[in-house]
Parts: sequence; structure tokens; C-alpha cells
Amino acid sequence: MNTVSFDLIIQSWPLLARGMVASVQLAFYSIAIGLIFGTLIGVASSRQLRVPGVAHLFDLYAFCARGIPFFVQLLIVYFVLPDLLGVNLSPFAAGTIALGMCSTGYVAEIIRSGVNAIPHGQWEAAYVLGYSRYQMIRHIILPQVLAIVTPALSNELISVVLSTSIISQIGTLELTKVGANIIAREMNALTIYFTIALLYLSITTSIYVLSKIVERRLCYDRH
Repeated sequence: MNTVSFDLIIQSWPLLARGMVASVQLAFYSIAIGLIFGTLIGVASSRQLRVPGVAHLFDLYAFCARGIPFFVQLLIVYFVLPDLLGVNLSPFAAGTIALGMCSTGYVAEIIRSGVNAIPHGQWEAAYVLGYSRYQMIRHIILPQVLAIVTPALSNELISVVLSTSIISQIGTLELTKVGANIIAREMNALTIYFTIALLYLSITTSIYVLSKIVERRLCYDRH
């Protein structure tokens, strides 16, 4: 029966650390894609700003991104998309694109619900004060939206970090894949999986703590 071997943890730490860095990079780039495009889609499909034809396309995208399992989306991006576009994608690039596109759908819904929660009087006041649409969204609407949706966004960020483990299925040398390779060589699953679990927990805990700090700061600024 396997037991936790601290010697194995120390011996495997350089590889696990590189895998952890790769997982953080995957999560960072995917989160950036999701936040940028999700915010744009969420704002554009909100009740106050939606253009019927375009908004329906955005709604369809968000519906598909949330309704298709991420693993299926990953396989489509890695195996199907290169054939359609005639390009070669590395496992890292394919994983980043797939996870970013999937996160975009969730972030879009979070932002859209936040924008819709802003009272109509806020929009009217901005129009009366002569704000342009960009200024109104940038200086009045989005700061209030961020204060509303920070808990939901933090949950999405944590979900993205955890989903990076699925990208190991296409050969990306992130934390889970590196751990699997070590286990195949050392035959001690308990030690490695226990260590991997703690490393993922450290990342998600950092995101949770940071989100709570941001949430308290935004709530303080609103009062």
C-alpha cells in the first residue's frame, strides 16, 4: 500500500513546480480571453444596449459555450479547428483557446446579469449629464457591475483554474499531466495526487482571498 513519501515530493518538486507554472499560465491566458470577450459580449447583449440581430448571436454563443462540455469543446478546438482553418495548434495553444472561449460564455452571462441589475435611473442620469455611451459604460456602469458580480466572477476564475487539469488529456504538460507522468515512473499515486491537490488548493485559495479583498474594497467604495 502506498504511503505519503516526503522524499518523493522533494525529488519531484522541480517537475511539479514547472507543471504548476504551466497550469497558472493556462489559467491566466484563458481568464484574460474570458474576461475581455465575455465583458464585451455581456455589455453588448444587456437589456439597455442590445441590438436585436447581434444580441441573438451573442446569446446563442453563450448558450453553446455553457451547454457543451468543456472537454468536447477542447477536442473540437484541438482536432477539428486546425483542419477547418489549415493551421497547427500546439496542445497549450488549443487548451488556452478552448478554455478561454468556454469561459467567455460564462463571463458574458455574469456581466449581462450585472448590467441588467443597474437601475434604469443610472442610465438616464448619465444621458442627462452628457456622457457618451463609452464614458457612461466605463465610468458609471462597469464599476457598479464589478461590485455586483465579483463573487460570481471569482467562482468562474476558480472554475477556469480547475478546468486546466482537463487539458492534460491532449498532452499539455500542466500540473495534472506532469503528476501522471511521475506516478507512471514512481508508482506512488497517493503522494503525487495528494501534492497536486494541495497545489491546486493553494492556487484557488489565493484567488478566493484576493476576490474577498476586492469585494470588500468595492463595497467600501460604494458606501
